[in-house]
Amino acid sequence: MAITATRGQTFTRALILFNEIILVLVLVLLSILISIGNPKFISLANILNILRDSSMAVIAGIGMTMLLITGEVDLSIGSLVAFVGVVTMDIINKTQSTALGVLAGLALGALTGLANGLVRTKLKVNSLIGTIAMMMILRGGVYLYRIAAVQNYHQKEAFFRIGNGYFGFLPIPILLMAVLYLVFLLVINKSLAGRYLYATGGNPTAARISGINVDRLKILTFIASSTLAAVAGVILVSRMNSGQPNSGQGFELEVISGVILGGTSLGGGEGTLIGTLIGVIIMRIINNGIIILGWNQDLQIVVSGFVLIAAVYLDNRRKNARSKIITI
Repeated sequence: MAITATRGQTFTRALILFNEIILVLVLVLLSILISIGNPKFISLANILNILRDSSMAVIAGIGMTMLLITGEVDLSIGSLVAFVGVVTMDIINKTQSTALGVLAGLALGALTGLANGLVRTKLKVNSLIGTIAMMMILRGGVYLYRIAAVQNYHQKEAFFRIGNGYFGFLPIPILLMAVLYLVFLLVINKSLAGRYLYATGGNPTAARISGINVDRLKILTFIASSTLAAVAGVILVSRMNSGQPNSGQGFELEVISGVILGGTSLGGGEGTLIGTLIGVIIMRIINNGIIILGWNQDLQIVVSGFVLIAAVYLDNRRKNARSKIITI
């Protein structure tokens, strides 16, 4: 019996098979349209600016991609970014050591990830609820720790360069993003740990039966995700040159939107870092386009909301089409 696919089914199957290609086409189309409105959009300076702005979301998106692949999520990274920034700057001011400040920020990230992982695996609290609770703890905690902004009193040039410096003509945040991206691209695509991530997200029960320590894997993934978010926090505080307790608001939604738009499934077991990279850059291109075209910058928040809805909708379409393909 012949099976004729509807236009909707054909479109959704194309999303499954050629997701990254479609995203690249969307990226190119957006770039053309915005450059028609303002040719400065395609200048080298603006392209580097987009990539530098994307670096923090891409770095955090690496960890979020791995979490979503395992079937988990972390909504606390925005608050973590704020807390990391304040702690990092405070330690630098007190010790006059950039290294100690950065290490303190990364340690806070790792400990937060460990806490999230233990709440999920030992207390059996759903990661959505558990990380919302952690988001509240961190956001309140950063105000208890420091009500006002923490300025870079000692004007440490080494710390300032992390977010604002250049290596040749490339901004240092772009280089940090590239290095971390390549490392985790190899981990996810070429290592046994990467296969375990997909196996755990696809079928946790089968993964346990096959000998994978699912709980330990999820804890390590939470730690990696929060540590990567802490790296983003260090870059942000370096760029601002002060630790702001109210920074990072909405950062988690921006990251999740880009990751889901890139093809990572909320249901677990599916996702690629290539899709995440393109998805985040598309989000940044939209934001940059709104600014460079002189539109009201509040549109960035509105558009991000619509993109999140569209990303989840496309994720549902992909899952439904995939289940029909498997059934057939």
